[in-house]
Formats: sequence, structure tokens, C-alpha cells
Amino acid sequence: ELYDPSGTSGAAFDQIRFGDVLAILQAVGFGTSFFITERMMRGQPDQALPITAVQVSVTSLICLIWCISDGWIGTPGSESYGLPQLFLDGDIRTAALAVAWTGLITTALNRFVETTALGRVSSAEASVILATEPLWAALFAALILSENFGLNDYVGGALIVLACLANALKPSDFEPFLGSANVEEEN
Repeated sequence: ELYDPSGTSGAAFDQIRFGDVLAILQAVGFGTSFFITERMMRGQPDQALPITAVQVSVTSLICLIWCISDGWIGTPGSESYGLPQLFLDGDIRTAALAVAWTGLITTALNRFVETTALGRVSSAEASVILATEPLWAALFAALILSENFGLNDYVGGALIVLACLANALKPSDFEPFLGSANVEEEN
């Protein structure tokens, strides 16, 4: 709990940890990335592949720095985590395939599709579309893994859908249900 109105847990932000800060930075980074990518694609709509290559290269560099700073590179036994040994060792092949899937499909291909889409829609519209990601994850979890939903899941899903509708609909779309604002002003 981030905020305790009773005041019994001490300062309001004592429970914020490094992971929380990283989560906030991730959201800021994604938003900034979408904004910058949209501006680049508006200026040069045929440059989705080079823009994606730069984005994936920067991501790779950050991951490399993270791996070096984490300390596992250069430790005894870490050579089995290099290419091609990573795919040849039967004990870690599943992890290697997961890493390859993450790098190629969910990072590179995903960024290419997003970059191409940002050449066609605004970053604000894209962020609303991407806000539905938890709904898709929940749907696939229910279909593939037989996950059950609780009340919080339904309420959260409804709020996401309502937010998307609020962004997509214009005030004139509500006139059949609420009446015209001009009619109220005339009375």
C-alpha cells in the first residue's frame, strides 16, 4: 500500500523501492519512445526498418550493460551462456529459445509493427490501443491456461474499455442518449 491515511505506516513514500522507480521509468520511456517515433515516422514514413534497427540496437546495448553490471559475465561457467553453446546445451535450450523468441518476436518484430503503425496513427491513439494489452493477456490466459477472473479483473477490464471509449468517442456521439446541448441551452 503506497498511501496509508491512518498514518500508522510512517511516511507515505517509505515503501517505494528501486523496482517501483524502474516501473515508472519504463512507462516514461515507452511514452517518450512512442512520441519520438511518431515524429520520426511523420517526417519519413518509409523509414520504419532503420528506425526499428536503432531502437533494437539501443535495447541490446542497454541489456549488455545490464549483464556486465549484474556480474555474471566473466564468472566461471558463464561461457555456457554464450552463442552457440546456449542453443547446443540441452539443459538450457528451452531458456535459449525463450530468449530468442523474446528478442526476435516480442522485441524486434513488435517494435517494427509499432513503428509502422505510429506512421499511421498518433502516439495518443497508439497508447490507448496499447492500454488494452492487459485485456488481451487476460483473455489468452483464460483461453489457453484456463485462468479464472475475479471481481477486480472484471472491474479493471471494464475501466480499460471505458477509457478507450472515452478517448475514441466525440461529445456528438452522446447526443442520441443525452439530448443535444443546444436544446438545453434554448430552454
